[in-house]
Amino acid sequence: MPFKSVKELPKYLNKYSPKIRRQWMYVFNTVYAKTRSESRSFRAANSVLKKRFKVKKSMERNTRQDYISMLIDSFLGNIKG
Repeated sequence: MPFKSVKELPKYLNKYSPKIRRQWMYVFNTVYAKTRSESRSFRAANSVLKKRFKVKKSMERNTRQDYISMLIDSFLGNIKG
């Protein structure tokens, strides 16, 4: 059962921003369209949340300069690749 709007999402997602909820819904709907499996769709969408906040926690430990350096390296790597 793909979700048609953010209002239909499970209640535990209400604590997240609208952008994160839309991303969750997009992942769920995409996986569901390919597999027709709700359990796989939920796992995939929830893993996005987990990865997103894991990155956020690691960024909190870094200094601002480390973050800026990482962004520059990432940007330059994308230009070269």
